[in-house]
Amino acid sequence: MDNLLKKRLLSNTFVDKVRNQMEINDAEYQELIEILSNLSGELKSQKVIDKELALILYSMPQIIRNIFLTYEEHNGKATDFGNKLEDIWIDLDAMVLECFSDASI
Repeated sequence: MDNLLKKRLLSNTFVDKVRNQMEINDAEYQELIEILSNLSGELKSQKVIDKELALILYSMPQIIRNIFLTYEEHNGKATDFGNKLEDIWIDLDAMVLECFSDASI
């Protein structure tokens, strides 16, 4: 597997900015989507996924999901930010599942 993709994933701050600042940076999100797409292709030929990489992949959609649920709980109504969080959560979850589809941890 290409270590450059893992390094790019580790240096992407999209999830951290959402978690710590409640900020959705579209450029960082697009970069994250590109990284996950490339990783999915790379991991198709792998039988085993690096455990640190697996932990990062698994936790990203969960973090966004938890932020979405907390946001919805406190705001009680649909907002543009809440809707965007939900879409991001669903997209990240699907992309991570694609990364895990052919490899094992």
